[in-house]
Amino acid sequence: PGLVVASGGERFVIPQVSLLELIRLEGDSKDRHIEHVHGTPVYRRRGSLLPIAYLNEVLGLKAAARGEAVNMVVLQAEDRQFGLVVDGINDTQEIVVKPLGKQLKGLTVYAGATIMGDGRVALILDVLGIGQRSGVLAESREQARAAAEQQAQADIEQQRLLLFRAGSFDRLAVPLSLVARLE
Repeated sequence: PGLVVASGGERFVIPQVSLLELIRLEGDSKDRHIEHVHGTPVYRRRGSLLPIAYLNEVLGLKAAARGEAVNMVVLQAEDRQFGLVVDGINDTQEIVVKPLGKQLKGLTVYAGATIMGDGRVALILDVLGIGQRSGVLAESREQARAAAEQQAQADIEQQRLLLFRAGSFDRLAVPLSLVARLE
């Protein structure tokens, strides 16, 4: 199953496995809820910030006329959620995935193609590829790497020691990793 969306005058299919929620912002609520943090658009959803990508910009399609409403598809890629703004949301359909030709295998934003009921072809979007190309997932990967480096540094700085007294010394220490046994 997939959700058929329209963007830039074309139809695309988003696998329903990656789909979490559909959001439609109308009137002045779209201006209130979509904010910019460090130049990145975000949507305030139930108290947390959701990064946003515009499908027209990611795929280099012509921008649609600014309408009265904003249609957003909330997607899950890896362990990160992001919003994908599309021109229109059509319907869900059962689709048959056709692999892309070998000339198109290098495109990371498409997972395949399908033939719609009217005989036209619709490309199936790769949610992970869209997230990476838009830069939404790159931030989380950098943050995870920085956190892992900090944890590794903390692990290096922490060391288990064996404390003991010897002779006139009140307290001596030896790294526990160097101790084979105590007698």
